[in-house]
Amino acid sequence: MSARDPGLAFTDGALQFEAWSDKLWDPMGRDVVATAALQAGEKVLDACCGTGAATIPAAHAVGTTGTVDGVDLSTGLLRIAAANLAEEGIFNTTLTEADVTAWRGHRTFDAVLCSYSMFFFADMEAGFEHLASMLRPGGRIVTSTWVEGALEPFAGRILEAAIKERPRLAGVVPEANRNMARVASAELLAAWLSARGLENVAVAAHPLTLTVDDAMAWNLVMGSGWRTLLPRDPEAIARVRRDFIHSVGPQVEMNSDALIGSGTVPA
Repeated sequence: MSARDPGLAFTDGALQFEAWSDKLWDPMGRDVVATAALQAGEKVLDACCGTGAATIPAAHAVGTTGTVDGVDLSTGLLRIAAANLAEEGIFNTTLTEADVTAWRGHRTFDAVLCSYSMFFFADMEAGFEHLASMLRPGGRIVTSTWVEGALEPFAGRILEAAIKERPRLAGVVPEANRNMARVASAELLAAWLSARGLENVAVAAHPLTLTVDDAMAWNLVMGSGWRTLLPRDPEAIARVRRDFIHSVGPQVEMNSDALIGSGTVPA
């Protein structure tokens, strides 16, 4: 699989990523925050915060006496997050460009949020356990991920189109896909969270089907980890886009089913 930096990929596709906020990222961000049951005055880490889908509702939930640290690899996503925070008049949040699996804040957190991201970690177990290690005793962690079959039909079709230009991708399963498959059901995710030493583990399904036109479908490709599948040559990218759009058609329903898992570290 390509070794292209996902942080750079998300920076290059930041505007296309943000185009999906209303449909997908923001609703799930709000659900992640609701699951965390944040209280006024709490200290929160939003790991892989993107453009602020969970950061913003978390900042509102903890109020002026609380704090939120948003950390992400992507300069482009953080730039949009900063603009979104400014538009909301939020001043209790700090944004940091860093690999959150190596970053450690100067405070202990009451809650850690991680939306649609842990499967990108080079070592998913170690990365998640690092996040949990920044919690106070009894602190809680909430994560969202995709259910098996989610993101179809797009996931299969963009790979098919990319393989025509990059044949070496044939038969290769990206590491992020392998990670997602290991937590792609409520039972698998609950067992995985328990194996990380968490208590009070709970997993809730969040079914969602979105009707997507061809322009939004391509925005999802360009604003997500799928961007790393694309060739570098602009003419080759145009051919991938043509083949992908042809396979999608003018409008299609996308399976956007997700899971939200939560747990607490021992008190």
